[in-house]
Amino acid sequence: MDEGEIVEDDADIRNDEWFKANYVELIQQYPNRWIAVLDQKVVHSGNRRRLVERRAREMAGDRELSFYFVPPSDIMP
Repeated sequence: MDEGEIVEDDADIRNDEWFKANYVELIQQYPNRWIAVLDQKVVHSGNRRRLVERRAREMAGDRELSFYFVPPSDIMP
């Protein structure tokens, strides 16, 4: 491993897999928003990443969170 290389832990990998598997639903529910994911669940969303991070970390404590931007889409429910 190179110095400065970011290593994902198991929680990040599970959240990434969940995000990919639920992508269509997420772009319908959270278009053009940041989401915070904890244990494969959206725990907070908003327009500004810093605010989403701060609020999600307050509720998650030391547990591992993942953050994603959900782009806008033409897919409608």
